[in-house]
Amino acid sequence: MAEKRQLELYLLRFLPHALRDDFVTVGLLLVESDGGFAEMRFTRDMRMLQCVAPEVEWEWFGMVEQEIRGRLGSLRRREELLQLVNEKFGTMLDVGPTKAVITQDPEEEMEALTSMYLVSTARGERTQQRTGRMAIVHSMIEAFANAGVLELMQRDLDVMQYTGLGDPFRIDFGYRSGGAVKMFHGVSVAANLDQALAVAYRYSRIEAGMRRVHLQAS
Repeated sequence: MAEKRQLELYLLRFLPHALRDDFVTVGLLLVESDGGFAEMRFTRDMRMLQCVAPEVEWEWFGMVEQEIRGRLGSLRRREELLQLVNEKFGTMLDVGPTKAVITQDPEEEMEALTSMYLVSTARGERTQQRTGRMAIVHSMIEAFANAGVLELMQRDLDVMQYTGLGDPFRIDFGYRSGGAVKMFHGVSVAANLDQALAVAYRYSRIEAGMRRVHLQAS
């Protein structure tokens, strides 16, 4: 029988309203104090996040995930994670109290914890009218699903290899066809014209970066 291992679970909580006590669990870290195991999971439930914080862009959550994942190997105590969160993201994020986890299989335990904390269920799911960028993204999801191609699409495409180290931006959907990379990204020009300008600027860099590796951006 495999020996049981003791780990610590940290829940990453998003605080949509600074003056209220409500929060949404958006991520979890499971770490072993001796450095034997360290893993992180972050929510992909855009609908839930849009319900509680319709004004926050998805890219912001991607930046949070990238920043913490980049430091995952050195985060062994709640205080270290809390310090990182406070320095980088202020009052919008918090770290819940430490929970002890004893298991023989950390990988299997991670899957169970992810299902428990990060996977929403249809029953009791909060609904709210979608507006702005998230309304566009939701329309794309429905269109791809109706066409039977949603599962074939790549989601949250990381473009850092084309635009430069540290870029947290991710394209909503894409797929590769031969030497071309077809991309789809929702932008609401009615809500904020700066978003469209930022995407246009990034696209020129993405296109140039792909050209260097003999890919055609589309």
